Amino acid sequence: MDRLSRYLQSQFFAQALTIFAAGGALIWLMQLLRLFDLVSAKGQNFLTLMGQSGLTTPTFARSILYVCFAIGLVRGLRALQSSRELHTIHAGQRTDALWRAIISFTLVGAATVTLVTNWIEPHSRRISADWSAEIAADVVGRALVPGRFTEIEDGLVFSISARQRDGTLVDFFFDDTTNETRRTYFAETASVFQDETGYQLILNNGAIQYESAGRAGLSQIRFAQYHISLASLIDAASRITNAAQTDSFGLLGRVFDETATREEVKMLNERFADTLRALAICALAAAFCAYPDGGRGRRRIPMELVILLVAFAEQAVSAFSGGGGRHFMAPGVILAFSLGLLWLRSRRAFIFPRWRLAR
Repeated sequence: MDRLSRYLQSQFFAQALTIFAAGGALIWLMQLLRLFDLVSAKGQNFLTLMGQSGLTTPTFARSILYVCFAIGLVRGLRALQSSRELHTIHAGQRTDALWRAIISFTLVGAATVTLVTNWIEPHSRRISADWSAEIAADVVGRALVPGRFTEIEDGLVFSISARQRDGTLVDFFFDDTTNETRRTYFAETASVFQDETGYQLILNNGAIQYESAGRAGLSQIRFAQYHISLASLIDAASRITNAAQTDSFGLLGRVFDETATREEVKMLNERFADTLRALAICALAAAFCAYPDGGRGRRRIPMELVILLVAFAEQAVSAFSGGGGRHFMAPGVILAFSLGLLWLRSRRAFIFPRWRLAR
């Protein structure tokens, strides 16, 4: 790659990273506010709050990462347009350097989106879920206030009347409304311990009451001892499935072994569709902005807004199209349109002499 290509590529990356840093900071601050109950209600410290918000950020950053790359490409090309550098590149027949910079930038962006979607996000979900189970165990085993009802997750409410010196919980009450079947647990005593499978809640001398949706009355089962996995409770409360916590290498292994569920196949399609989205949106940005505009008229629609609207429309179409290969339909159409427009503009640089989209 020659010096001109490196210069152009640095301009594109500077714009993309600036936009993503601003968007990522906003997402992280929103997560801090959303998870503030870790400090205020669950007795955790500020470092736990920072760590939990950082682990949940990749899930939301995934949705804007490919858009940030596309807008960074648009802003870089529009800056070259404003400084007339883009005109000089085309007039001096150095478009090969321009296309090398655009293609390498797009491929790096698609690879980054693929890494975040297929590996970083699933691992951050799993680490966050394990950490949430530890927090729940800490709340159940130490931070529960006798005589007060405490909600450790949505739909999980605990209460005790006293706590002995060895950590045993007395007159334990637990209400679970995370499923269609509501379960209420009563036990004389309870304790929390950790084994190779995670944190376990042991109930002694109690009963379980079931209340199914759409059915009147309660069913009750008495027990001498009952074990509950806190990790499974946290997963049920957060609605995060095992497929979402498994990276794509693990899911592909299950597909090849023919043991993958429909949910796991759908998850793979959604993740690989993000890579195609990154390629399609960046190609669309290049198709509109890689050629100089010699018009002097006032431009009306910012190209950044066009990219945002296209990305929003594509996400809406993909969301309502259902599962399976239909996740690739909308980004595939955008990619085909972008490549076709690039081919036409390569034959006639000013294919839109009167339609000036961006400034």
